[in-house]
Amino acid sequence: MTIRSVLCLLAAGTVLAQNAPPRAGVVDPTLQSDPGQDWYQHGRNLYEAAKRGSDNDQRLEDFAQAIDVLSRYLQRYPDHPNSEAAAWYLGESYYGAGRIDDAKRSFHALLQRQPKGRYAAAAAYRLAADYFNNRQYALAAPLFERMAAAATVSSERHRGMFHAAFSYELHGRTREAISCHRKVLADPTGSNPFLHRSQLSLGRLLARTGKSDEALPMLDQVVMSRSGPELRGPAAIEAGTIAAKQGKPELSDRYLIPVLTTPGMEAYRPDAQIALMAARFDRKKHREVIDIFRRSSEKAQGEREASRLMLAAKSYMALQRNVEALELFREIEKLMLANSSHAFEANFLRLLCFYRIEGRHVPEQVDAFLDLYRPKRPRDPKIHTALLMKAETLMDAKQVVEAAKVYGEIDASLLTAENRSGLLFKRAWCLAASEDPQAAIRAFGEFIKAYPDDPRVPQALVQRAKAHRDIGEHNKALADYDQLIAGDAKNEFHALALLESADICKQQNSLPDMISRYRNFLEKFPSATPTRRAKASYWLAWGLIKTERVKEALTHAETARTLDAKTYGKNAGALLALGHWTLQAPDPTCAEVDRGIEEDFVANLPDPLISWAAMQAFNANRFEQAARFFALIADTDEPRSTPKETWRYLGKSLIAAGKPEAALAPVEHALAVEDNPAWKADGLLDKATALLALGRDAEAMTSVEECQLLRPEGRVNSEIRLLKGDIFMKRGQAEEAAKDYVSVVEFLDDNDTVLKPKALWKIEQALEKKKDREGAKDYRQRRLELYPDWRPPAP
Repeated sequence: MTIRSVLCLLAAGTVLAQNAPPRAGVVDPTLQSDPGQDWYQHGRNLYEAAKRGSDNDQRLEDFAQAIDVLSRYLQRYPDHPNSEAAAWYLGESYYGAGRIDDAKRSFHALLQRQPKGRYAAAAAYRLAADYFNNRQYALAAPLFERMAAAATVSSERHRGMFHAAFSYELHGRTREAISCHRKVLADPTGSNPFLHRSQLSLGRLLARTGKSDEALPMLDQVVMSRSGPELRGPAAIEAGTIAAKQGKPELSDRYLIPVLTTPGMEAYRPDAQIALMAARFDRKKHREVIDIFRRSSEKAQGEREASRLMLAAKSYMALQRNVEALELFREIEKLMLANSSHAFEANFLRLLCFYRIEGRHVPEQVDAFLDLYRPKRPRDPKIHTALLMKAETLMDAKQVVEAAKVYGEIDASLLTAENRSGLLFKRAWCLAASEDPQAAIRAFGEFIKAYPDDPRVPQALVQRAKAHRDIGEHNKALADYDQLIAGDAKNEFHALALLESADICKQQNSLPDMISRYRNFLEKFPSATPTRRAKASYWLAWGLIKTERVKEALTHAETARTLDAKTYGKNAGALLALGHWTLQAPDPTCAEVDRGIEEDFVANLPDPLISWAAMQAFNANRFEQAARFFALIADTDEPRSTPKETWRYLGKSLIAAGKPEAALAPVEHALAVEDNPAWKADGLLDKATALLALGRDAEAMTSVEECQLLRPEGRVNSEIRLLKGDIFMKRGQAEEAAKDYVSVVEFLDDNDTVLKPKALWKIEQALEKKKDREGAKDYRQRRLELYPDWRPPAP
C-alpha cells in the first residue's frame, strides 16, 4: 500500500499521536482516609503539571518527580485500585522525561499484570504507536492486536485490529493482514468506524492475492457507501481495475468514469484516468487510450504522471505514430530522475521510436544511451536490445564488420525469444559477410540448434554450407545441402541446395552423384529461371558425356544452349559436336563445326573431330565446307607440323570448290613432305589440275610429265591422261588429245560411271575437232548406250 493510501486510511493522529489517558475511578475523600490515593493523586498532579509546562527544564523536573512519586506509590500500594492507572502514568512520565526504554518496560509490565482493561489497551496502543512511527511494523502489529484484545469498548477493539492489519500489510505479511481485516468486519458489536476502511484494504489485498471475485463485491460496498471521497475514490479505482482485468470493460467504466466528474474526487482523477487508459491498453484499444489521455487536463505527480504519459506514449507507438510518442517519452525523462526506472524505460522507448523513424544516426543515439545506463545496468535486456538496434542499423548500412562486432557484445539470453532468434541469425550472417567463415559456421550452428523450427533455418543451412565450402570442408557443406534437400518443401533453398551440392560433386569428380542432383533439380523445378535450368542442363549434359551416356546428353546440351546462349552457347555447342562425333553422325557433326566457326567456339573442338567432319563433308561432295574444316587444322606458319593428309585434302577440296589459286599452296605443302610415289603422283595430278584451271598450261604439262614419270596406276593414271589430253586440246592438238582419251577409255572398265563416260565424251570432242565425224558419232553412240543418264559438264 502506498504512503498516499496510508494517509487516506488513517485520520490525523490515529497512530502517530497517543490517545487521551483513561479516566481513573473517583474516590470520595470525605468518606474514608486513603494514603494510597494521596500518593496516586500527587503523582498524577505532577504528570499533569509537566504536560502543561512550557519551560523544558521545569517539565523534565516535574516528570522526574512524577516518576519518583508514582514508582514509590506502586511499590507501597501495588494492589491499590488506582495502581493500573498509576502504572500507565508512570510509563507516560518516562516518555516525557526521554527515558524511552524505561517507558516501554513500564508499559510491558502493565500488560503483564493487567492483560485486559482500558489501561492495558492504552499501554498496548502506546507501544504499538511508537514502533509504528519508527517503521518497526513487525513489532507494532502484535501490540495493536493486544490493544484490540485488551479493549473494553468496540471502537477501540476495531481501531486496534485495523491498525494491526495495516501494520502486517506494511510488513508484507498479507495473510495476517487479511485475517485481521476479516476480524474487523466480523465484529458484530457496536458501530464500526473502520468498517469501510477495512473493506477497502481487504479488497485490495484480496485482489493482490488473486481473489478478485471476492474482492470486487467488497470494494463495491465501499463505492456505494456514504463514506467520504477519500474512501470511495480509491475503492472505485481499485474496483474498476479489477473489473477490467476480469474482462468486464463496461463494469470497469461504471466505476472509473464517475471519479472523473464527481466533486471531491479531484485528487483521484489522475488515478482513474490511468486506470481507464491501462484497461484499454491491455485490450489493445490504443486509439481509446489516446482519447482518454486527451480528455482530461488533470495531471498526476511523480511516478503516477510518468505512468500516465507512458501509457499514452506506448499507444502512440502501437499506432506507428512515433513522432508523437517521442515527445511524451521526452516529457517522462524530464519529469523523472535520470537513473529512475521510468526515465530508463522512456529513454529506451524513445530510442526505439527513433530507430523506427530514421536509421542513419541510431548508432550515435545508442552509444549515448549506453553511456548513461550501461554502467549500472549491464545485464538489463533493454541495454542489449539497444545494442541489437545498433547492430541491425550497421548491417542495413552494409557495415558488416562493424555490425558483427556489435552483435558480439550482445548476450542473447537477455533478449526476447523473437529478438534472440533474430540476433543469432543476423550475427551469423554478418560474420559470413565479413569473411570469417569459421565464426560464421559456429554462429549458424548455434542458431540452428536453438531454433530448429525457425523459418530462417533453410537460409542458415545455405549460408553455413557456403562457409564450409570456403574453408574446404566440402563433405560438411554437402551434409547441410542434403538436410535441405531431404525436406518436403520445394522452395528456393531446396533448389539452391541441389545446384550447389551438384557443383561440389562436380569438383570432387563424383559424376554419378552430380548427374543425379542436376536431374533432380530439373525434374522438381521445371519453372525455375532460364539461367538456372540452363546451368543444370549444361552440366548434366557434360556429366553424361563424361560417363559415356552420349545420346542422352544431346537433348540437355541443346536445352542449355537454347535457354542461355550467351553463357552456355559455345560450351554446349562443343558438347554437341563431341556427342555427334562420338555417335559418328556426319551431318550434325558438320553442322556443329560450322556453328563453331560462326559463333567462335571452334577452337574448343579437338583436331581429330574437325578432321573427321572435313572428310565427311569431302565424301559428301560438300567441298567448300570440307575446305573450311581442313583449313581450321592446317598451320600455314609451320606447314610441316600439319599432317600431309590435311594438306592433300584441303587442296583437293579447294580445287573441287573452284578455287585453284588457293589450292596450290596446300598441294605444294603435301608434295613437300610426301615420299610415297603413288601419293606423290596423286599430288602432282592435283597440282596440274589447279595450274590448268589457272591457264598455266605449260606448268600444268610439266606437272603431268612429272606425274607420269612416277608410273601412276589406276585412277590417277586415268585422270592424268585425261588432264594431259585437255592440255593438248587447249593447244589445238586434237590428234594427240584423242590418243590420251582413247587410252583411258580402253583401260577403264564399263562399270566406271565417273571417268569412262567423261573420257568417251572427251573423245567425241577431239574427233569432232579433227573433222572425224563418223568416229565421233561412234563414240557418242557408245556413250549413250553405256551411260544414258550421264550428262556432260556445264561449259
